[in-house]
Amino acid sequence: MGGVRSDLDGRTSLKRLYGAGEVACTGVHGANRLASNSLLEGLVFGARAAEKMREESAVPSSRQNAKSYTMAGDEADISPLLLTLQKVMWEKAGLLRDAAGLGQAKVELEALSLKIPQLLSRPLLELRNLQTVGELIVLSALAREESRGAHYRNDFSKRDDARFQKHSVVRQDHVTFA
Repeated sequence: MGGVRSDLDGRTSLKRLYGAGEVACTGVHGANRLASNSLLEGLVFGARAAEKMREESAVPSSRQNAKSYTMAGDEADISPLLLTLQKVMWEKAGLLRDAAGLGQAKVELEALSLKIPQLLSRPLLELRNLQTVGELIVLSALAREESRGAHYRNDFSKRDDARFQKHSVVRQDHVTFA
């Protein structure tokens, strides 16, 4: 089910983001990966990714992005924001999807991103990451006007091999198929 394109060391197109196992799309199993192969893939490529992460963390990195954040002290309760995110994703981007619901989800996730405090704390970073993943899921689901595998669209119930027998690639706010 992997959808994050990664190389054989788990690197993705985003600096310091690695993927291995079920999340990764390495191509080592071709188009038909058997269910239990993801376990082996997680062990092998997880170890390779960990080694590359160790090498990368030994090199000093730029802290420019961190300058826009403030360290969190006593942080506010973020559970209402997390519940909102979960509700939006379940109700509008869950098992049964359509363009109207996905469009609403996109708007609500963008609004939610503005409500997440710009503080450095593990819960806030995790919430921000979940919100980003939610946006990527919604953008990809909106662009893929068909149903295939675990992706089902009520408004496009059939597969469309002519247009979509490809991987979805999201860069910034644009989805292409490769």
